[in-house]
Amino acid sequence: MYFLLSGEGPTDMGLCADNMKACEGRCHQRGPMAIIVSQIVEQRLGFSFMDTRHYGYVSKSGLVQKASRFKYQKKSPRLPGRKKAKETGYFYRNAQALALCAQEKETELRDEVIAVLFRDSDGTASADRGHWEDKRKSMMQGFDDEGFTRGVPMIPKPKSEVWIICSVKKNPYQGCEALENRSGNDNSPNSLKGELAGILGGLPSREKLCEMVDDGTIDRQRINMPSFLAFSDALLELL
Repeated sequence: MYFLLSGEGPTDMGLCADNMKACEGRCHQRGPMAIIVSQIVEQRLGFSFMDTRHYGYVSKSGLVQKASRFKYQKKSPRLPGRKKAKETGYFYRNAQALALCAQEKETELRDEVIAVLFRDSDGTASADRGHWEDKRKSMMQGFDDEGFTRGVPMIPKPKSEVWIICSVKKNPYQGCEALENRSGNDNSPNSLKGELAGILGGLPSREKLCEMVDDGTIDRQRINMPSFLAFSDALLELL
C-alpha cells in the first residue's frame, strides 16, 4: 500500500525539497499533519510510511497544474445550486486532481494508493468557500467522480491551528469543540494564529510542530473534535 499526500504548505503536510511540485517520500520534508497521518497508519498496520518512505507528496500548485490538463464541469449534478457549486468547487477540483495523481501512481506501482487531501476550510483566502460539511462532501464527490474510492478528506474546521491549540492550551483537550466555531481569518483581532503564537511564544516553525507531534505534545489520540474525527475515522475505514 502506498500513501499520497497533498497539503497547503510547510506547516501542515510539509513540502518537497527544491520547491518541486511533487516528490517521493525520500525528497519530502515532513509536516505535522503528515506525521499524524503516518501515526494513524502505524497504529492500525504496524508500520510507519514515514520510516519506509513508501509515500509521495503533491503540492497545492502541483494539483493546480494537474487540474489544468482536464476540463472540469463548472457544476456537478449532485451539487445543488450555482452558489453552493461555486463555494465548494475549489475542494471538488482539488480532489479530482489528487484522484488522478493517485490512479497514475497505482498504475505505475501496481499497488493500492490511499490519498489524503489536506485543506483548511476557512481563512482570508477562502471566505467564500461554503460550509465545512459542504466542502467535505464536495471533496468526496471529486474523488468519486474520478472513480477513486480511497480518498480521505483532511479538513480542519476552520483551520489546523484549532487542532494544535486544543493540544497546547491551558486545559489541553478539554472543551475543544468550541474552537471549531471560531473565524479562520488571520486578520481578525482574536485570530487563531495569534492565539497559537501567544500560547507558544511565537508562531511555531514546521520543525517545531513536527517535534511536538513526535514527542506527544500534540497527541492526536486525545483530539476529540468533529472535524478531526471525521478525518481519522475515514482513514481508519480504509486501512
